[in-house]
Amino acid sequence: MPSLLITRPIGPDATAILEQSGFNLIMNPEDAAPTREWVLGHLANPDVHGVCIMHPHKSDRVDEEFLNACNPNLKVISTMSVGYDHIDVEGAKKRGIKVGHTPGVLDDSVADITVMLVLMTMRRVEEGIQIIKAGEWPTLPWGPFVMTGPSIGHPNLTFGFLGFGRISQETVKRLLAFANKSQPPTIIYNSSRARRNQQEIDAEYTKKFGVTVQRVEKDELAARSDVLIVLCVQNESTINLVNKDFLRKMKKSAVLINSARGPIVNSEDLAWALDQGEIYGAGLDVITHEPNVGPDHPLVQHRRCVVIPHMGSADFDTRIAMASRCARNCIQGARGEALEAEVP
Repeated sequence: MPSLLITRPIGPDATAILEQSGFNLIMNPEDAAPTREWVLGHLANPDVHGVCIMHPHKSDRVDEEFLNACNPNLKVISTMSVGYDHIDVEGAKKRGIKVGHTPGVLDDSVADITVMLVLMTMRRVEEGIQIIKAGEWPTLPWGPFVMTGPSIGHPNLTFGFLGFGRISQETVKRLLAFANKSQPPTIIYNSSRARRNQQEIDAEYTKKFGVTVQRVEKDELAARSDVLIVLCVQNESTINLVNKDFLRKMKKSAVLINSARGPIVNSEDLAWALDQGEIYGAGLDVITHEPNVGPDHPLVQHRRCVVIPHMGSADFDTRIAMASRCARNCIQGARGEALEAEVP
């Protein structure tokens, strides 16, 4: 009987969609990563016509080994993520396998947590928590400026975005709620390339948000941003893009936030920049080599750096929507139909 392979339980809503599809379900019963051998072994089964995978665990990584294990009847790989840097998309397409993902449904959730990281970093929340947990509060000398940090409502602040897609634009909406109304912020961003009608595009953004919005080159983005938010895609051109050279160009009072992918920001260089006072602080939802990041990691240890474990889409409504779209993509692909959201 035609089957779908599901590498994790994906919740009752998405499971109900799968159960009503008419396909047999081969589902990992454990709410944890399966072994690589379990995944590869089931992919070889000629009854398996579609697979739902997760990001970013190595058991689900779609590389040459994964694709070579796929039986010739496999028609679709559906990932429960927006990003697909864990998938060899071209390799899948060469084998006639469609790749589905879950864009759009997590924009609000990631924007929420991005703004949370901005506030936590600017107001030194991580440092304050560590003071409490270390029992240092009783000995903390009080003064008018003890534990103060920069204000998100500071006049004429400049918010910079590395990448300016849907999540960045939702983040702008939230940031403007905190902004100084009489002396509003400026929004600058860098996208992969300037368009012929770039001035018209920026004029539309300016009209949409009610503040000046302008595309700039990367060096200018680094130099001008008071708060620089990384929300670009990870690819060969963006890995280690935020490195020592980039960080040197930033203001010493600037805050860096990464809600995209860990390898876009060079961790060693960021730790150096924080140690040297090249920037004021950093907030990270993602970090290179995650989840293999221990308490002794320099960025985890640093009091001016907030590190959380890739929680950007981790609210109930968003994960239900992601799982449901992942399930629908898998079903549609296994039937030979167009996907609800296919990786281009």
